[in-house]
Order: sequence, then structure tokens, then C-alpha cells
Amino acid sequence: MKSFFCSLIVFLTISTLCFSQTKYDNFDSLIHNADSLRLSENYKVAYKEYVKALNVLTPKSSTEFFNVAFCALKNNNSKLAKKWIEKGVSEGGAQLDYLKNFEGFSEIQNESFYIEIINKYDALRQQYFSKIKNIDIYLEIEELVQRDQFVRKLNDYIILRSDNDIKIASEGYKKAIESNDSILIAKYKLLLFPQPKKEHEIVFDELTQKIDSLNIERLIEITKVHGWQERAWLILWHQRGNHDEDNYVWNYFRPLINKEIEEGKISRTFWKPFDEFKKMLKNSRVIQAQN
Repeated sequence: MKSFFCSLIVFLTISTLCFSQTKYDNFDSLIHNADSLRLSENYKVAYKEYVKALNVLTPKSSTEFFNVAFCALKNNNSKLAKKWIEKGVSEGGAQLDYLKNFEGFSEIQNESFYIEIINKYDALRQQYFSKIKNIDIYLEIEELVQRDQFVRKLNDYIILRSDNDIKIASEGYKKAIESNDSILIAKYKLLLFPQPKKEHEIVFDELTQKIDSLNIERLIEITKVHGWQERAWLILWHQRGNHDEDNYVWNYFRPLINKEIEEGKISRTFWKPFDEFKKMLKNSRVIQAQN
């Protein structure tokens, strides 16, 4: 009788785990396996795992589509690569810069099939927008994100630092670290992390706080009517310093996100960067206290 009850408990436990697993759990597991296989250059099996994952759900990102396309290229199948790159735009919503600069496509820039994709990019991108259920809310979220980014790049505008300048400095900084060149490391650090003037910094901080406050209040209003918006992640990220505290922002979003995770609408990995940031802050404080 005792062994029967033990077996029953094990069965019920396994059943519960199976029933509680969401499609995102399955997707994340397959993508994790596929990424590992790709990094170990097992492209044939990686391709199959990516396809399995993309059959489970359509991610709200083009990266997974581009990774499976990269594996197809490594398997010498440009026809399949073309198919998945196009899906990365029409279903994953890849922006043109991301498509052109994706590391895995550096060797096919002059291939006819890739040039064809670039030439019909606008049509593919329109397919992506045509599938969005509430385009007005989508565009408003984009506006909130643009406002968020604008206020955080004010110093770049003042010192006339472009995105291309940052890209060049990043590449230079990486090479300087690899060559252990302390002079170049210091040079590129100044270019990558310029300090604003004190009088500007005060204004920047005040504006950032106000923009973040306006954005999060509007996001709460939108979410109450239309549910969680995936592209609003960045707005929530900039509240991360207190994501497990007792305040009106997280008292609203924490249970909402957890509910959507359990319903399989959001990946369980949603909280991972927030928790890692909190851990980093904690470790930083410990180091400061020790010094």
C-alpha cells in the first residue's frame, strides 16, 4: 500500500508538471538546445531544433529566424536560408539595419538571393505590420519607447555623437582589449562613456525621471485596456531598480506579468535580466562596503 501511494504521488507530480508547462517553456527549451548546437557548430541538428521551436510559436523577435537561416547557410542550403530570412522580416519584424548588419549574413551580402530580399524589404515589412492586431496601440508604444530613448541620448545630441561613432568606438575598444593596449582602451572608453557637463547632467536626470514617470503611467493605462504589450519591455526595464519592492508600479505589473507567464503568453525568462541586475547591484554594494 505504501509503495502504491508513493507511485501515485510521483505520477501526480509528473502530471502536474506536464500540465503546467506552457508553449513558451517548450519554445525556450528548444531554442536553448538549438543555440548550444549552433555555437558548437552542429548546424544540421541545430537547424532542426530551431524549426521545431518556430513551429511551437512565432517569437516577437527576428533573431531566432535569422539564426535558423544562418544554420541553413552553413548547411549549404541558400533556398531555406532565403525563406527564413524573409520570415525574420515578415513575421519577426526585423528592421533593415539589423538585417544588413546581422553577423551571420556577412558572407552573403553580394549573393543574388540576399540582394533580392533587400530589394523587397519594404513589402516584407508591410506584411509584418499587417498582422498587428491593434496598430494604434503598437504605434503609441513605439512613441513611448522613442521618448524613452530620446531623453537618454541627449548628451549624444549635444556633443554630436552619432550611432556610427559609437559603433566605431565599440569595435576599436574591443580590439584594444584584445591587444591589451592601455592607451587605446582609455581613448575608446572616453568615446564610449562621455561624461556630460554638470549643469547638463542635472537637467538630464530631471527630464529622465519625468519621462519615465509619464511613460509608466501611460503604460499602465494601456495595459489595463489592451493587456501587456511585448514591445513595452524597455519602459518597464527602466523601473528595474525596485522591481520587487512594494510600490504602485510593481504592485500592478508583477502579478500581471506572473499571470501571463502561467497562461503561456510570456516566457518565464522575462524576469531573468531584472533579477540579474538586482544581483549585480547587491554584489556592487558588498564590494563597496568591503572597500
